[in-house]
Amino acid sequence: MTLPPITPFPFGEKSTLGRPFIWQGRTPLPPRHQAALNVGAHMWIPNAFACDTILIDESVESVRTRIREWWGITDAISARKIVGQLLDGMHSSTFEVIAPLVAESTRKTSGHDPEAHREFLAARAAARGDSPGYWVAHYNALYNLRTAKVLRNSVADRHFPTHIRAWDLGRLPFIVRTGLRAGYLQEDECWPMLFAALDSARSYYANWRQFAHGVVIGRAYWSAITDIGTAGDSAQTAGNWMNALLVRSDSPWRRLPLGTEEDPQRRVP
Repeated sequence: MTLPPITPFPFGEKSTLGRPFIWQGRTPLPPRHQAALNVGAHMWIPNAFACDTILIDESVESVRTRIREWWGITDAISARKIVGQLLDGMHSSTFEVIAPLVAESTRKTSGHDPEAHREFLAARAAARGDSPGYWVAHYNALYNLRTAKVLRNSVADRHFPTHIRAWDLGRLPFIVRTGLRAGYLQEDECWPMLFAALDSARSYYANWRQFAHGVVIGRAYWSAITDIGTAGDSAQTAGNWMNALLVRSDSPWRRLPLGTEEDPQRRVP
């Protein structure tokens, strides 16, 4: 009997939503370890990384080139530095300062206008020894992102987040796994890094849907910093990844909720 081919339901084969999640299925990870890897699960499909192991199959040379060009990582020190920055809120820490200001601007609150905010941020930066241009550029990116309605189909103004911790925490497992493969990190130091990201994610989000929201907004904001014209596509791409994680039966997010390490197979009906 010939079995019909498996079709990526309900998406086409060319869609990222139709690509299968890779499960090795050899020895299941302990729930806490699996949950920690799940924090970065939106990056496993586009990179073809397995969901249930910290190891990756990509060549050492390829991994080293990618993390050098994308992240400036060339050794253990720079890898650990990036992990620390992501845990501290690499992009979210700035977002958390400017988001309330942009929110007041978009609501046209009396006394709040973009020019006044830019002057405030420039003065604040100068007083702190920071670059005024950095803060103004990030303010402009978020202001343009919201006023241009780039995210009209993704999130209503009333649901716009006050932070994007998921965007930072969600990238940390990629750095840890590639850093391990590159030979810059050791496995016994990688898991504590992953657990730290998991615990932080749980402190900010109640479930994967909330976490997904932060990733989508974070990726759009990150794109808008360099080119507002790419922000819409970036949000759509992230939205596709989130949709796959939330609805696909083979998704790691469907197997283990964010807020618990309970093994779904051990649940009592």
